[in-house]
Amino acid sequence: MGWSLVAAVDRDLDELMAWLPDRAAVDVWGGPIFRFPFTRETFLQDCHWDEFATYRLNDGYGNFAAFGQIGERYGRSHLARLIASPTMRGQGVGSRLMTHLMQEARRLYRYEECGLFVYRHNAPALHCYKAAGFEIVDYPDDAPMPDECFYLKRKL
Repeated sequence: MGWSLVAAVDRDLDELMAWLPDRAAVDVWGGPIFRFPFTRETFLQDCHWDEFATYRLNDGYGNFAAFGQIGERYGRSHLARLIASPTMRGQGVGSRLMTHLMQEARRLYRYEECGLFVYRHNAPALHCYKAAGFEIVDYPDDAPMPDECFYLKRKL
């Protein structure tokens, strides 16, 4: 059995929320407007569960390995709220997640490019995105936090 990207469902919430144990982790993952401490209700609202295509990446054994969302922003597919299971970090899970999400983004939205935001201080995520072929580009004019984040894009 190989790695698979499947739609995240409500029962995935408890495990996903456990991956975000403190304000700092929530901020890096969801940004400063994401509420902490959160409830199931505020978590669903703040991650825009119903507004984005929401996925979990399963490893070859069906374990919940990573999470990510796909939407549309700035005339391209947009990846958001990407996270690997704490027990699987440093094992290439982020790269697998990126590959699967980009394939799904191409299928869902048919854009030729994909974009995402990352905090400038989030070196592990920035390294993962650059390894996946993303490049830092001009920051969108109307996007918040231009001094704290980079905007990256790549062709699909």
